[in-house]
Amino acid sequence: MIMTAYRKLSIKMKMFLMIMFMMAFIIILAFASLYYTYSVYDKQLFDKSSRLLNLSSSTVDVELQKLEALSLNMISDTQIQRALKSLLIDDSAYSSFMERKKITDRLWEHISGAARYVQSVHLIDSTGRVNKYGETLTVSREKYDRMIEAAEQANGAVRWLYPDDDDPMLVMVRQVRAYEPMTLEPVGILFLRINIERLVEEYAGMDSQDSDIILKAGSEVVYPYRQLPEAVTARLNPLPGSGGYEIKNLDGRVIFLSQKKSAYTGWVYYNMASYDAIFERIIWLKNILIVVYLIAILVVLALGMVFARSLTKPIRQLISQMKEVQYGDLENMDANLTIPTHQHMDELGLLQRTYRLMITHINTLIKENYASQLVIKETEFKALQAQINPHFLYNALDSIHWLAKKNRQEQISSMVLSLGYLLRSSISFKQNMITLAEELQIVNHYITIQTYRFRQRLDFRMDVPTLYLNCAIPKLTIQPLLENAIQYGLEPQVGSCLIRVYAEMSGDRLALIVEDHGPGMEPEYVEQVLRGEVKTRGTGIGLLNIRERVRLAFGEEYDVLLESKPGLGTRVTVLLPPPSPGKEERLWEDGCEP
Repeated sequence: MIMTAYRKLSIKMKMFLMIMFMMAFIIILAFASLYYTYSVYDKQLFDKSSRLLNLSSSTVDVELQKLEALSLNMISDTQIQRALKSLLIDDSAYSSFMERKKITDRLWEHISGAARYVQSVHLIDSTGRVNKYGETLTVSREKYDRMIEAAEQANGAVRWLYPDDDDPMLVMVRQVRAYEPMTLEPVGILFLRINIERLVEEYAGMDSQDSDIILKAGSEVVYPYRQLPEAVTARLNPLPGSGGYEIKNLDGRVIFLSQKKSAYTGWVYYNMASYDAIFERIIWLKNILIVVYLIAILVVLALGMVFARSLTKPIRQLISQMKEVQYGDLENMDANLTIPTHQHMDELGLLQRTYRLMITHINTLIKENYASQLVIKETEFKALQAQINPHFLYNALDSIHWLAKKNRQEQISSMVLSLGYLLRSSISFKQNMITLAEELQIVNHYITIQTYRFRQRLDFRMDVPTLYLNCAIPKLTIQPLLENAIQYGLEPQVGSCLIRVYAEMSGDRLALIVEDHGPGMEPEYVEQVLRGEVKTRGTGIGLLNIRERVRLAFGEEYDVLLESKPGLGTRVTVLLPPPSPGKEERLWEDGCEP
Protein backbone atom coordinates (compact mmCIF):
# COMPACT_ATOMS: atom_id res chain seq x y z
CA MET A 1 0.00 0.00 0.00
CA ILE A 2 2.78 2.43 0.89
CA MET A 3 4.70 1.71 -2.34
CA THR A 4 1.52 2.08 -4.40
CA ALA A 5 0.72 5.44 -2.81
CA TYR A 6 4.33 6.55 -3.33
CA ARG A 7 4.23 5.69 -7.03
CA LYS A 8 1.12 7.84 -7.49
CA LEU A 9 2.74 10.94 -6.03
CA SER A 10 4.02 13.69 -8.27
CA ILE A 11 7.72 14.20 -8.72
CA LYS A 12 7.60 17.40 -6.68
CA MET A 13 6.06 15.55 -3.76
CA LYS A 14 8.60 12.77 -4.12
CA MET A 15 11.41 15.33 -4.12
CA PHE A 16 9.93 16.95 -1.00
CA LEU A 17 9.83 13.59 0.75
CA MET A 18 13.39 12.93 -0.35
CA ILE A 19 14.51 16.28 1.10
CA MET A 20 12.74 15.53 4.37
CA PHE A 21 14.44 12.16 4.45
CA MET A 22 17.77 13.84 3.83
CA MET A 23 17.12 16.26 6.69
CA ALA A 24 16.30 13.38 9.02
CA PHE A 25 19.40 11.59 7.84
CA ILE A 26 21.54 14.68 8.48
CA ILE A 27 20.15 15.05 12.01
CA ILE A 28 20.87 11.40 12.74
CA LEU A 29 24.30 11.84 11.20
CA ALA A 30 24.92 14.86 13.44
CA PHE A 31 24.25 12.94 16.62
CA ALA A 32 26.19 9.96 15.32
CA SER A 33 29.08 12.28 14.50
CA LEU A 34 29.09 13.63 18.04
CA TYR A 35 29.39 10.15 19.44
CA TYR A 36 32.01 9.40 16.84
CA THR A 37 33.86 12.55 17.89
CA TYR A 38 34.10 11.23 21.43
CA SER A 39 35.58 7.99 20.15
CA VAL A 40 37.97 9.93 17.88
CA TYR A 41 39.22 11.97 20.82
CA ASP A 42 39.63 8.82 22.87
CA LYS A 43 41.57 7.32 20.00
CA GLN A 44 43.71 10.45 19.66
CA LEU A 45 44.42 10.42 23.39
CA PHE A 46 45.31 6.77 23.19
CA ASP A 47 47.55 7.36 20.16
CA LYS A 48 49.32 10.20 21.88
CA SER A 49 49.72 8.24 25.08
CA SER A 50 50.79 5.17 23.14
CA ARG A 51 53.49 7.10 21.30
CA LEU A 52 54.72 8.52 24.59
CA LEU A 53 54.60 5.13 26.27
CA ASN A 54 56.27 3.40 23.32
CA LEU A 55 59.07 5.95 23.37
CA SER A 56 59.48 5.86 27.12
CA SER A 57 59.21 2.09 27.49
CA SER A 58 61.55 1.51 24.54
CA THR A 59 64.25 3.81 25.90
CA VAL A 60 63.95 2.42 29.43
CA ASP A 61 64.00 -1.18 28.14
CA VAL A 62 67.05 -0.45 26.00
CA GLU A 63 68.90 0.99 28.97
CA LEU A 64 67.93 -1.96 31.16
CA GLN A 65 69.17 -4.33 28.47
CA LYS A 66 72.43 -2.39 28.38
CA LEU A 67 72.70 -2.86 32.14
CA GLU A 68 72.14 -6.59 31.73
CA ALA A 69 74.89 -6.68 29.09
CA LEU A 70 77.12 -4.63 31.43
CA SER A 71 76.56 -7.11 34.24
CA LEU A 72 77.39 -9.98 31.88
CA ASN A 73 80.64 -8.27 30.90
CA MET A 74 81.51 -7.85 34.57
CA ILE A 75 80.84 -11.43 35.66
CA SER A 76 82.61 -12.83 32.58
CA ASP A 77 85.64 -10.52 32.95
CA THR A 78 88.80 -12.68 32.96
CA GLN A 79 90.57 -10.79 35.77
CA ILE A 80 87.44 -10.76 37.96
CA GLN A 81 86.93 -14.47 37.33
CA ARG A 82 90.56 -15.25 38.28
CA ALA A 83 90.41 -13.05 41.37
CA LEU A 84 87.18 -14.68 42.59
CA LYS A 85 88.63 -18.18 42.09
CA SER A 86 91.85 -17.14 43.89
CA LEU A 87 89.79 -15.91 46.86
CA LEU A 88 87.99 -19.22 46.82
CA ILE A 89 91.32 -21.12 47.05
CA ASP A 90 93.57 -18.77 49.08
CA ASP A 91 92.07 -16.32 51.60
CA SER A 92 95.31 -15.11 53.21
CA ALA A 93 95.26 -11.46 54.20
CA TYR A 94 97.77 -10.12 51.69
CA SER A 95 96.53 -12.30 48.82
CA SER A 96 92.91 -11.39 49.59
CA PHE A 97 93.79 -7.71 49.69
CA MET A 98 95.49 -7.81 46.29
CA GLU A 99 92.74 -9.83 44.64
CA ARG A 100 90.00 -7.56 45.99
CA LYS A 101 91.95 -4.54 44.76
CA LYS A 102 92.01 -6.10 41.28
CA ILE A 103 88.28 -6.70 41.49
CA THR A 104 87.63 -3.11 42.58
CA ASP A 105 89.81 -1.73 39.78
CA ARG A 106 88.05 -3.84 37.13
CA LEU A 107 84.64 -2.82 38.50
CA TRP A 108 85.71 0.81 38.24
CA GLU A 109 86.88 0.30 34.64
CA HIS A 110 83.54 -1.25 33.67
CA ILE A 111 81.34 1.22 35.50
CA SER A 112 83.29 4.39 34.66
CA GLY A 113 82.10 4.33 31.06
CA ALA A 114 78.57 3.27 31.94
CA ALA A 115 75.54 5.46 32.36
CA ARG A 116 75.34 7.97 35.18
CA TYR A 117 72.19 6.42 36.59
CA VAL A 118 74.17 3.45 38.01
CA GLN A 119 74.41 4.42 41.66
CA SER A 120 76.84 1.71 42.75
CA VAL A 121 78.09 -1.77 41.91
CA HIS A 122 78.79 -4.46 44.54
CA LEU A 123 80.47 -7.81 44.05
CA ILE A 124 80.30 -10.30 46.96
CA ASP A 125 83.03 -12.92 46.82
CA SER A 126 82.97 -16.48 48.16
CA THR A 127 84.15 -15.29 51.61
CA GLY A 128 81.19 -12.94 51.98
CA ARG A 129 83.30 -9.76 51.58
CA VAL A 130 81.80 -6.95 49.50
CA ASN A 131 83.86 -5.36 46.72
CA LYS A 132 82.19 -2.18 45.61
CA TYR A 133 82.41 0.93 43.51
CA GLY A 134 80.12 3.83 44.36
CA GLU A 135 77.84 4.26 47.36
CA THR A 136 78.01 1.93 50.30
CA LEU A 137 75.16 -0.55 50.41
CA THR A 138 73.15 0.15 53.58
CA VAL A 139 70.09 -2.04 53.67
CA SER A 140 68.42 -4.17 56.31
CA ARG A 141 69.56 -7.70 56.89
CA GLU A 142 66.19 -8.96 55.69
CA LYS A 143 66.52 -7.24 52.28
CA TYR A 144 70.17 -8.28 52.03
CA ASP A 145 69.16 -11.90 52.53
CA ARG A 146 66.41 -11.48 49.92
CA MET A 147 68.95 -10.15 47.43
CA ILE A 148 71.28 -13.11 48.06
CA GLU A 149 68.38 -15.58 47.81
CA ALA A 150 67.05 -14.03 44.55
CA ALA A 151 70.49 -14.25 42.94
CA GLU A 152 71.00 -17.87 43.97
CA GLN A 153 67.53 -18.92 42.76
CA ALA A 154 68.09 -17.26 39.36
CA ASN A 155 71.09 -19.55 38.60
CA GLY A 156 73.02 -16.87 36.74
CA ALA A 157 70.02 -14.99 35.27
CA VAL A 158 69.10 -11.39 36.10
CA ARG A 159 66.64 -10.67 38.93
CA TRP A 160 65.23 -7.27 39.91
CA LEU A 161 64.46 -5.95 43.41
CA TYR A 162 62.17 -2.94 43.38
CA PRO A 163 62.54 0.30 45.39
CA ASP A 164 61.33 0.16 49.00
CA ASP A 165 61.80 2.02 52.27
CA ASP A 166 65.20 0.38 52.85
CA ASP A 167 66.62 1.42 49.48
CA PRO A 168 64.81 3.63 46.92
CA MET A 169 67.05 2.27 44.17
CA LEU A 170 66.18 -0.42 41.61
CA VAL A 171 68.57 -3.32 42.26
CA MET A 172 69.77 -5.86 39.70
CA VAL A 173 71.17 -9.05 41.24
CA ARG A 174 73.04 -11.80 39.42
CA GLN A 175 75.04 -14.83 40.48
CA VAL A 176 78.65 -15.06 39.23
CA ARG A 177 79.76 -18.49 38.03
CA ALA A 178 83.13 -19.86 36.96
CA TYR A 179 83.61 -19.76 33.18
CA GLU A 180 87.23 -20.94 32.82
CA PRO A 181 87.08 -23.84 33.06
CA MET A 182 83.35 -24.09 32.33
CA THR A 183 82.40 -25.61 35.70
CA LEU A 184 79.65 -23.01 36.35
CA GLU A 185 80.56 -23.18 40.03
CA PRO A 186 79.15 -20.19 42.00
CA VAL A 187 82.04 -17.85 42.90
CA GLY A 188 80.19 -14.63 43.84
CA ILE A 189 77.12 -12.39 43.58
CA LEU A 190 76.85 -9.09 41.66
CA PHE A 191 74.56 -6.20 42.72
CA LEU A 192 73.84 -3.16 40.55
CA ARG A 193 71.94 -0.32 42.20
CA ILE A 194 70.14 1.82 39.60
CA ASN A 195 68.64 5.26 40.11
CA ILE A 196 65.44 4.62 38.11
CA GLU A 197 64.25 8.21 38.50
CA ARG A 198 67.44 9.57 36.91
CA LEU A 199 67.18 6.95 34.15
CA VAL A 200 63.61 7.99 33.29
CA GLU A 201 64.42 11.69 33.53
CA GLU A 202 67.47 11.51 31.28
CA TYR A 203 66.29 8.96 28.69
CA ALA A 204 62.48 9.24 28.72
CA GLY A 205 62.44 13.03 29.19
CA MET A 206 60.21 12.95 32.29
CA ASP A 207 60.59 14.78 35.60
CA SER A 208 59.47 12.69 38.54
CA GLN A 209 57.79 15.71 40.17
CA ASP A 210 55.20 16.16 37.40
CA SER A 211 55.51 12.89 35.51
CA ASP A 212 52.42 11.37 33.86
CA ILE A 213 54.18 8.01 33.53
CA ILE A 214 53.93 5.28 36.16
CA LEU A 215 55.92 2.06 36.02
CA LYS A 216 54.65 -0.96 37.95
CA ALA A 217 55.91 -4.51 38.30
CA GLY A 218 52.89 -6.43 39.47
CA SER A 219 51.72 -4.61 42.61
CA GLU A 220 55.13 -2.93 43.16
CA VAL A 221 55.65 0.67 42.02
CA VAL A 222 58.99 0.96 40.24
CA TYR A 223 58.66 4.61 39.22
CA PRO A 224 58.00 7.13 40.68
CA TYR A 225 58.44 5.68 44.15
CA ARG A 226 56.53 7.26 47.06
CA GLN A 227 55.44 10.28 44.97
CA LEU A 228 51.87 9.18 44.24
CA PRO A 229 49.13 8.33 46.76
CA GLU A 230 48.81 4.64 47.43
CA ALA A 231 45.07 4.89 46.70
CA VAL A 232 45.95 5.91 43.13
CA THR A 233 48.67 3.36 42.45
CA ALA A 234 46.62 0.53 43.99
CA ARG A 235 43.86 1.05 41.39
CA LEU A 236 46.25 0.74 38.44
CA ASN A 237 45.58 -2.76 37.18
CA PRO A 238 46.80 -4.14 33.81
CA LEU A 239 44.28 -4.73 31.03
CA PRO A 240 44.23 -8.00 29.05
CA GLY A 241 46.79 -8.10 26.24
CA SER A 242 49.87 -5.96 25.75
CA GLY A 243 48.15 -2.55 25.88
CA GLY A 244 44.95 -0.52 25.83
CA TYR A 245 43.21 2.39 27.48
CA GLU A 246 40.34 3.12 29.89
CA ILE A 247 38.69 6.06 31.63
CA LYS A 248 38.90 5.86 35.42
CA ASN A 249 38.08 8.03 38.42
CA LEU A 250 41.29 8.31 40.42
CA ASP A 251 41.50 10.42 43.55
CA GLY A 252 38.41 12.44 42.57
CA ARG A 253 39.62 13.17 39.01
CA VAL A 254 38.48 11.64 35.71
CA ILE A 255 41.65 10.24 34.16
CA PHE A 256 42.30 8.92 30.67
CA LEU A 257 44.62 6.02 31.43
CA SER A 258 46.59 4.20 28.73
CA GLN A 259 49.05 1.39 29.33
CA LYS A 260 51.67 -0.74 27.61
CA LYS A 261 53.31 -3.94 28.80
CA SER A 262 57.08 -4.22 28.36
CA ALA A 263 58.10 -7.20 26.29
CA TYR A 264 61.51 -7.29 28.01
CA THR A 265 60.76 -7.01 31.72
CA GLY A 266 57.00 -7.68 31.81
CA TRP A 267 56.50 -4.39 33.68
CA VAL A 268 53.48 -2.24 32.83
CA TYR A 269 53.89 1.41 31.79
CA TYR A 270 50.92 3.71 32.56
CA ASN A 271 50.26 7.18 31.18
CA MET A 272 47.65 9.45 32.79
CA ALA A 273 45.92 12.42 31.15
CA SER A 274 43.21 14.65 32.61
CA TYR A 275 39.98 13.87 30.81
CA ASP A 276 38.14 17.00 32.03
CA ALA A 277 40.27 19.38 29.97
CA ILE A 278 39.73 17.25 26.87
CA PHE A 279 35.99 17.10 27.52
CA GLU A 280 35.73 20.89 27.42
CA ARG A 281 37.09 20.86 23.87
CA ILE A 282 34.57 18.19 22.90
CA ILE A 283 31.66 20.32 24.19
CA TRP A 284 32.94 23.23 22.14
CA LEU A 285 33.24 21.04 19.10
CA LYS A 286 29.72 19.69 19.65
CA ASN A 287 28.24 23.22 19.64
CA ILE A 288 30.16 24.04 16.47
CA LEU A 289 28.87 20.90 14.80
CA ILE A 290 25.25 21.68 15.73
CA VAL A 291 25.53 25.13 14.14
CA VAL A 292 27.17 23.67 11.03
CA TYR A 293 24.48 21.03 10.67
CA LEU A 294 21.66 23.60 11.04
CA ILE A 295 23.21 25.69 8.27
CA ALA A 296 23.67 22.57 6.14
CA ILE A 297 19.98 21.64 6.58
CA LEU A 298 18.84 25.07 5.41
CA VAL A 299 21.18 24.94 2.43
CA VAL A 300 19.97 21.44 1.51
CA LEU A 301 16.32 22.57 1.67
CA ALA A 302 16.99 25.50 -0.65
CA LEU A 303 19.05 23.46 -3.09
CA GLY A 304 16.47 20.67 -3.00
CA MET A 305 13.65 22.98 -4.04
CA VAL A 306 15.74 24.40 -6.89
CA PHE A 307 16.71 20.91 -7.97
CA ALA A 308 13.09 19.68 -7.87
CA ARG A 309 11.94 22.60 -10.03
CA SER A 310 14.76 22.07 -12.56
CA LEU A 311 13.95 18.36 -12.70
CA THR A 312 10.18 18.56 -13.13
CA LYS A 313 10.10 21.41 -15.68
CA PRO A 314 11.70 19.54 -18.64
CA ILE A 315 9.67 16.43 -17.77
CA ARG A 316 6.42 18.42 -18.01
CA GLN A 317 7.56 19.81 -21.35
CA LEU A 318 8.27 16.31 -22.60
CA ILE A 319 4.86 15.06 -21.43
CA SER A 320 3.12 17.90 -23.27
CA GLN A 321 5.07 17.07 -26.46
CA MET A 322 4.10 13.41 -26.19
CA LYS A 323 0.43 14.33 -25.75
CA GLU A 324 0.58 16.52 -28.85
CA VAL A 325 1.83 13.68 -31.01
CA GLN A 326 -0.19 10.90 -29.38
CA TYR A 327 -2.94 11.04 -32.02
CA GLY A 328 -0.94 12.75 -34.74
CA ASP A 329 -0.01 11.62 -38.23
CA LEU A 330 3.04 9.37 -38.25
CA GLU A 331 4.27 11.07 -41.38
CA ASN A 332 4.31 14.56 -39.87
CA MET A 333 4.46 14.16 -36.09
CA ASP A 334 8.23 14.66 -35.91
CA ALA A 335 7.86 18.02 -37.70
CA ASN A 336 5.26 19.17 -35.13
CA LEU A 337 7.66 18.82 -32.18
CA THR A 338 8.90 22.10 -30.77
CA ILE A 339 12.64 22.33 -30.25
CA PRO A 340 13.54 24.15 -26.99
CA THR A 341 15.61 27.28 -27.30
CA HIS A 342 18.05 26.36 -24.52
CA GLN A 343 18.86 22.67 -24.53
CA HIS A 344 20.34 21.21 -21.32
CA MET A 345 22.88 18.45 -21.83
CA ASP A 346 22.00 16.56 -18.67
CA GLU A 347 20.02 13.29 -18.60
CA LEU A 348 16.67 15.06 -19.10
CA GLY A 349 18.02 17.15 -21.97
CA LEU A 350 19.40 14.01 -23.58
CA LEU A 351 16.01 12.33 -23.03
CA GLN A 352 14.23 15.11 -24.94
CA ARG A 353 16.79 15.01 -27.73
CA THR A 354 16.57 11.23 -27.94
CA TYR A 355 12.79 11.40 -28.05
CA ARG A 356 12.88 13.81 -30.96
CA LEU A 357 15.40 11.63 -32.80
CA MET A 358 13.24 8.59 -32.13
CA ILE A 359 10.19 10.26 -33.61
CA THR A 360 12.25 11.41 -36.59
CA HIS A 361 13.43 7.86 -37.34
CA ILE A 362 10.14 6.04 -36.73
CA ASN A 363 8.97 6.39 -40.31
CA THR A 364 12.36 5.30 -41.60
CA LEU A 365 12.29 2.22 -39.41
CA ILE A 366 8.78 1.35 -40.55
CA LYS A 367 9.82 1.58 -44.18
CA GLU A 368 12.99 -0.43 -43.57
CA ASN A 369 11.00 -3.06 -41.71
CA TYR A 370 8.52 -3.32 -44.57
CA ALA A 371 11.38 -3.71 -47.05
CA SER A 372 13.03 -6.33 -44.83
CA GLN A 373 9.84 -8.38 -44.72
CA LEU A 374 9.76 -8.38 -48.51
CA VAL A 375 13.38 -9.58 -48.63
CA ILE A 376 12.62 -12.35 -46.10
CA LYS A 377 9.66 -13.58 -48.13
CA GLU A 378 11.75 -13.62 -51.27
CA THR A 379 14.55 -15.50 -49.47
CA GLU A 380 12.11 -18.09 -48.17
CA PHE A 381 10.76 -18.59 -51.66
CA LYS A 382 14.27 -19.10 -53.04
CA ALA A 383 15.05 -21.53 -50.20
CA LEU A 384 12.01 -23.61 -51.15
CA GLN A 385 13.21 -23.62 -54.73
CA ALA A 386 16.69 -24.69 -53.59
CA GLN A 387 15.20 -27.78 -51.93
CA ILE A 388 14.13 -29.17 -55.30
CA ASN A 389 17.69 -30.19 -56.30
CA PRO A 390 18.46 -32.27 -53.15
CA HIS A 391 15.07 -33.98 -53.37
CA PHE A 392 15.69 -34.79 -57.00
CA LEU A 393 19.13 -36.22 -56.06
CA TYR A 394 17.65 -38.33 -53.24
CA ASN A 395 14.96 -39.69 -55.57
CA ALA A 396 17.55 -40.49 -58.25
CA LEU A 397 19.75 -42.36 -55.73
CA ASP A 398 16.70 -44.22 -54.43
CA SER A 399 15.85 -45.29 -57.99
CA ILE A 400 19.45 -46.52 -58.54
CA HIS A 401 19.23 -48.43 -55.26
CA TRP A 402 16.07 -50.31 -56.25
CA LEU A 403 17.37 -50.93 -59.76
CA ALA A 404 20.56 -52.44 -58.31
CA LYS A 405 18.50 -54.56 -55.92
CA LYS A 406 16.37 -55.73 -58.82
CA ASN A 407 19.51 -56.74 -60.75
CA ARG A 408 21.01 -58.28 -57.60
CA GLN A 409 23.91 -55.84 -57.48
CA GLU A 410 24.20 -55.87 -53.70
CA GLN A 411 27.42 -53.85 -53.58
CA ILE A 412 25.97 -51.08 -55.73
CA SER A 413 22.75 -51.15 -53.72
CA SER A 414 24.61 -50.94 -50.40
CA MET A 415 26.91 -48.14 -51.57
CA VAL A 416 24.02 -46.09 -53.00
CA LEU A 417 22.01 -46.59 -49.80
CA SER A 418 24.94 -45.48 -47.65
CA LEU A 419 25.66 -42.55 -49.97
CA GLY A 420 22.05 -41.38 -49.74
CA TYR A 421 22.13 -41.60 -45.94
CA LEU A 422 25.37 -39.60 -45.83
CA LEU A 423 23.94 -36.93 -48.15
CA ARG A 424 20.81 -36.57 -46.05
CA SER A 425 22.86 -36.34 -42.85
CA SER A 426 25.28 -33.78 -44.34
CA ILE A 427 22.67 -31.50 -45.95
CA SER A 428 20.10 -31.60 -43.14
CA PHE A 429 20.39 -28.64 -40.77
CA LYS A 430 17.51 -29.51 -38.48
CA GLN A 431 19.73 -30.91 -35.73
CA ASN A 432 23.15 -29.72 -34.58
CA MET A 433 23.33 -32.21 -31.69
CA ILE A 434 22.60 -35.94 -32.12
CA THR A 435 23.16 -39.07 -30.05
CA LEU A 436 26.30 -41.12 -30.30
CA ALA A 437 24.23 -43.96 -31.75
CA GLU A 438 23.07 -41.73 -34.62
CA GLU A 439 26.62 -40.52 -35.22
CA LEU A 440 27.83 -44.13 -35.36
CA GLN A 441 25.14 -44.89 -37.98
CA ILE A 442 26.72 -42.17 -40.15
CA VAL A 443 30.12 -43.79 -39.49
CA ASN A 444 28.84 -47.23 -40.52
CA HIS A 445 27.44 -45.92 -43.80
CA TYR A 446 30.68 -44.06 -44.50
CA ILE A 447 32.77 -47.19 -43.73
CA THR A 448 30.48 -49.24 -46.00
CA ILE A 449 31.43 -47.04 -48.97
CA GLN A 450 35.15 -47.01 -48.05
CA THR A 451 35.21 -50.80 -47.57
CA TYR A 452 34.10 -51.31 -51.17
CA ARG A 453 36.83 -48.91 -52.22
CA PHE A 454 39.80 -50.26 -50.22
CA ARG A 455 38.54 -53.83 -49.52
CA GLN A 456 41.03 -55.85 -47.41
CA ARG A 457 43.37 -52.83 -46.95
CA LEU A 458 40.87 -51.22 -44.59
CA ASP A 459 40.82 -53.05 -41.26
CA PHE A 460 38.09 -51.16 -39.37
CA ARG A 461 37.08 -52.06 -35.84
CA MET A 462 34.54 -50.31 -33.60
CA ASP A 463 34.08 -50.99 -29.90
CA VAL A 464 31.59 -48.60 -28.26
CA PRO A 465 29.68 -50.06 -25.27
CA THR A 466 25.90 -49.80 -25.31
CA LEU A 467 26.12 -47.75 -22.09
CA TYR A 468 27.51 -44.75 -24.01
CA LEU A 469 25.10 -44.72 -27.00
CA ASN A 470 22.81 -42.10 -25.49
CA CYS A 471 25.69 -39.62 -25.16
CA ALA A 472 25.09 -36.30 -26.97
CA ILE A 473 27.61 -35.29 -29.62
CA PRO A 474 27.83 -32.53 -32.26
CA LYS A 475 26.75 -33.83 -35.67
CA LEU A 476 29.56 -34.97 -37.99
CA THR A 477 32.26 -35.26 -35.32
CA ILE A 478 33.56 -38.81 -35.83
CA GLN A 479 33.09 -39.14 -39.62
CA PRO A 480 35.57 -36.32 -40.48
CA LEU A 481 38.10 -37.89 -38.10
CA LEU A 482 37.69 -41.27 -39.87
CA GLU A 483 38.07 -39.55 -43.22
CA ASN A 484 41.35 -38.00 -42.02
CA ALA A 485 42.50 -41.40 -40.72
CA ILE A 486 41.84 -42.99 -44.14
CA GLN A 487 43.48 -40.18 -46.11
CA TYR A 488 46.57 -39.72 -43.89
CA GLY A 489 46.84 -43.21 -42.38
CA LEU A 490 45.58 -45.72 -45.00
CA GLU A 491 46.18 -44.11 -48.40
CA PRO A 492 49.93 -43.36 -48.01
CA GLN A 493 50.84 -47.02 -47.30
CA VAL A 494 50.58 -50.11 -49.50
CA GLY A 495 49.49 -52.70 -46.97
CA SER A 496 46.48 -52.82 -44.73
CA CYS A 497 45.84 -50.27 -42.01
CA LEU A 498 44.01 -50.83 -38.73
CA ILE A 499 41.54 -48.03 -37.83
CA ARG A 500 39.74 -48.26 -34.51
CA VAL A 501 36.86 -46.37 -32.95
CA TYR A 502 36.32 -47.06 -29.27
CA ALA A 503 35.09 -45.34 -26.13
CA GLU A 504 36.20 -45.36 -22.49
CA MET A 505 35.78 -43.20 -19.41
CA SER A 506 38.57 -40.71 -18.63
CA GLY A 507 37.87 -39.45 -15.15
CA ASP A 508 34.44 -37.84 -15.22
CA ARG A 509 34.48 -37.43 -19.03
CA LEU A 510 33.77 -39.85 -21.88
CA ALA A 511 36.76 -40.31 -24.21
CA LEU A 512 35.76 -41.20 -27.78
CA ILE A 513 38.95 -42.28 -29.59
CA VAL A 514 39.68 -42.60 -33.34
CA GLU A 515 43.02 -44.39 -33.79
CA ASP A 516 44.94 -45.49 -36.88
CA HIS A 517 48.16 -47.48 -37.29
CA GLY A 518 49.35 -45.37 -40.19
CA PRO A 519 52.67 -43.62 -40.75
CA GLY A 520 51.99 -40.99 -38.07
CA MET A 521 53.19 -37.37 -38.12
CA GLU A 522 56.23 -35.39 -37.06
CA PRO A 523 55.85 -33.21 -33.90
CA GLU A 524 56.20 -30.02 -35.96
CA TYR A 525 53.39 -31.13 -38.27
CA VAL A 526 51.19 -31.95 -35.26
CA GLU A 527 51.72 -28.42 -33.94
CA GLN A 528 50.73 -27.00 -37.35
CA VAL A 529 47.54 -29.08 -37.33
CA LEU A 530 46.65 -27.86 -33.84
CA ARG A 531 47.23 -24.24 -34.91
CA GLY A 532 45.01 -24.73 -37.97
CA GLU A 533 47.81 -24.09 -40.45
CA VAL A 534 47.22 -27.36 -42.40
CA LYS A 535 44.56 -27.25 -45.10
CA THR A 536 42.18 -30.23 -45.04
CA ARG A 537 41.67 -32.39 -48.14
CA GLY A 538 38.45 -34.08 -47.13
CA THR A 539 35.07 -32.70 -46.11
CA GLY A 540 36.56 -29.39 -45.14
CA ILE A 541 35.72 -29.99 -41.47
CA GLY A 542 39.11 -29.69 -39.80
CA LEU A 543 40.25 -30.62 -36.33
CA LEU A 544 39.92 -27.04 -35.05
CA ASN A 545 36.34 -26.91 -36.35
CA ILE A 546 35.45 -30.06 -34.41
CA ARG A 547 37.21 -28.78 -31.29
CA GLU A 548 35.36 -25.45 -31.47
CA ARG A 549 31.97 -27.13 -31.88
CA VAL A 550 32.65 -29.45 -28.91
CA ARG A 551 33.66 -26.52 -26.69
CA LEU A 552 30.67 -24.42 -27.76
CA ALA A 553 28.34 -27.33 -27.07
CA PHE A 554 29.68 -28.50 -23.71
CA GLY A 555 32.19 -25.97 -22.32
CA GLU A 556 35.93 -25.33 -22.19
CA GLU A 557 36.68 -28.43 -20.08
CA TYR A 558 35.74 -30.66 -23.06
CA ASP A 559 38.25 -30.79 -25.88
CA VAL A 560 39.73 -32.65 -28.85
CA LEU A 561 43.25 -34.03 -28.31
CA LEU A 562 45.74 -35.08 -31.02
CA GLU A 563 48.61 -37.52 -30.44
CA SER A 564 50.92 -38.79 -33.18
CA LYS A 565 54.44 -40.15 -33.58
CA PRO A 566 56.26 -41.13 -36.77
CA GLY A 567 55.79 -44.87 -37.43
CA LEU A 568 53.37 -45.34 -34.53
CA GLY A 569 50.16 -43.93 -35.99
CA THR A 570 47.80 -41.20 -34.87
CA ARG A 571 45.20 -40.98 -32.13
CA VAL A 572 42.45 -38.35 -31.86
CA THR A 573 40.51 -38.22 -28.55
CA VAL A 574 37.17 -36.40 -28.28
CA LEU A 575 36.26 -35.64 -24.65
CA LEU A 576 32.48 -35.52 -24.08
CA PRO A 577 30.14 -35.32 -21.07
CA PRO A 578 29.21 -38.74 -19.65
CA PRO A 579 25.87 -40.20 -20.78
CA SER A 580 22.72 -39.95 -18.72
CA PRO A 581 21.75 -43.34 -17.26
CA GLY A 582 18.58 -45.23 -18.21
CA LYS A 583 18.35 -44.43 -21.92
CA GLU A 584 20.18 -47.33 -23.59
CA GLU A 585 17.15 -49.57 -24.01
CA ARG A 586 15.12 -46.84 -25.72
CA LEU A 587 17.93 -46.18 -28.20
CA TRP A 588 18.16 -49.83 -29.13
CA GLU A 589 14.38 -50.04 -29.48
CA ASP A 590 14.46 -47.07 -31.86
CA GLY A 591 16.94 -48.94 -34.06
CA CYS A 592 19.80 -46.49 -33.49
CA GLU A 593 22.45 -49.11 -32.78
CA PRO A 594 25.62 -48.79 -34.87
